[in-house]
Amino acid sequence: MSNPQDNLLQRLADTGYQAVAAAGLDSLASATPNLIVMLNADPVKYPEVLDNVVIVPEVLREFPADTFRVAYADLPASQAIAKRFGILKFPALLFLRQGEYVGIIAGLQDWPDIVHSFADKLTAPTRRPPSVGIPVTSASSEKGCA
Repeated sequence: MSNPQDNLLQRLADTGYQAVAAAGLDSLASATPNLIVMLNADPVKYPEVLDNVVIVPEVLREFPADTFRVAYADLPASQAIAKRFGILKFPALLFLRQGEYVGIIAGLQDWPDIVHSFADKLTAPTRRPPSVGIPVTSASSEKGCA
């Protein structure tokens, strides 16, 4: 009998999306104009990750066929990628443009909001990924970075 994580990954593979490992993300992303990486968590603990398997293909129908390329990460890769990009909430959709960070959609959204969020990611500028909340201080400064 297969486990829920295997079922999730099989459903994602059946959509035609590409599996991506944390180590292969940079090469895939740099060669892709607009990449969405579906980051997953344990579907038993976070059943909403299963919703993204249905929601993402439906949202993509609102855009021309070649607008976004979608990849998905298994649980270990999702954890590594999330750590790298400061993502704390699952399910998460990571948006990259030519390998540069654009933004994320974390958790689930109402239909009009998620369609609007996808559209916003197409025109949003690339930027530095957010930090994971570790304060940066200097040995010579008591107040931290200025």
